[in-house]
Amino acid sequence: MRRLLQTTTPLLKTTFQEESSDGGDSDFHFCLQRSSYKDKDLPRRLRQMSNVKSFILDSNLYPQPKADWNEIPPELKAALQHLIRLPTLECLEIMEFRNIPASVLSASGISELIIHHTNFSESDPHKLNNTPPSIVTRLKSFDFYTVPLSGIQALIRTKISGNSPAIDFSSLNSLTVDLCDSNELAGFEEVMKASPNLELLDCSVSLPNSLEEVSPSLAANRSLKTLKISLKVGDDLQDPLLGLPEALSMMSGKNGIENLIITVTVQPENSCRTDGVWGRLDDALSRSSFHGLRHVSLTVIIFHDDIAFVGNSDTEISKEELEEVEVFEESDRRKLKEELEKMGATQFSWLSNAYNIQFEFSVEVIPV
Repeated sequence: MRRLLQTTTPLLKTTFQEESSDGGDSDFHFCLQRSSYKDKDLPRRLRQMSNVKSFILDSNLYPQPKADWNEIPPELKAALQHLIRLPTLECLEIMEFRNIPASVLSASGISELIIHHTNFSESDPHKLNNTPPSIVTRLKSFDFYTVPLSGIQALIRTKISGNSPAIDFSSLNSLTVDLCDSNELAGFEEVMKASPNLELLDCSVSLPNSLEEVSPSLAANRSLKTLKISLKVGDDLQDPLLGLPEALSMMSGKNGIENLIITVTVQPENSCRTDGVWGRLDDALSRSSFHGLRHVSLTVIIFHDDIAFVGNSDTEISKEELEEVEVFEESDRRKLKEELEKMGATQFSWLSNAYNIQFEFSVEVIPV
């Protein structure tokens, strides 16, 4: 059970959201608002926080899309860094910020870092005198989405006293990334280079990107054990596997992949191919040297609208007209499901018969 914590000074609900388990470990959510800049007592109240295990830092400065770290009052910035460097802190999540010096995350005990819609800047080494050289931020888990390449480079390249990295990626075990544009691809490659001991990669891919573009980074990594791939199908003309078979072919040889988990999603307004293009996955794995592979899972999820129709939403439509203009009826999605299910026997013969690999193939229709 979780309970709301109280402090000696009342906290504004719009600014603080703090919860704790009965054991005393707390999750703390701080949302930077316009009122935060004028609250002279806020830094003191933040410094009173202790025993925080998970810290979410985000902003709500509408209509300004993101908070600029450079515009935050010095006392408030120092209080936020105090929270980041709490010895109890394990997980840090930052959203909707820009111009955060990467050194802000240095000398922290966090092992899990999540950054969404945030940009970092490379810190001036001459201004890092307040960074304890004996404490290095060593990440175990990293999750990023919509972070500019410059921000990723700042996190990796910023140095502190003694030329040590502000953030050490060498112990990174788990990486979660959404490759939605070319900028994300470049950032992903930078992280892969800095993470020689990565064991789990959870990667979402959608057009215009493909896994073939990042295959050199995947092939260069010898420590991966679990590869989770989520693919978003755009239409019934594109490759539903988005270059995955080609990427796997490049990974052939010295690799430690044991688990390959693939999820393909088809949105309500789209369809997808049901021809032999899927069999490329079977071919790639049968010809490649994945000696440690023990489990392959392929799930196709077809989303459908209960009522999907075209037209002006402000125009009243009769029941009969609505039935006529439905784009994808449930029966159409069920038919697509049946066609895809037939592939289990026709497209994946090697996977289905490999004695040392557990192969799971399923197709689901889910209303939205």
